[in-house]
Amino acid sequence: MPVDPDRRRNPPANTRAEVAKQVRLWLLSLICATAGAAVVWRTGAVLPGVSAFLITLAVLGPCLWAYERRKR
Repeated sequence: MPVDPDRRRNPPANTRAEVAKQVRLWLLSLICATAGAAVVWRTGAVLPGVSAFLITLAVLGPCLWAYERRKR
């Protein structure tokens, strides 16, 4: 029986690897949100919290991107 063309083009993904990738992404978002929330809690202002979130994302985002790229 011939192989389904869609299966040949898109082999089934490794489920464990996909879940691990999603966990790393959620962990990054949790860290960034925690940093932003902590700054808002300490200062009482939203703008510094947003800045802290974006700075954390700017620092850790490329690290995660490089890790994912190297892992491929």
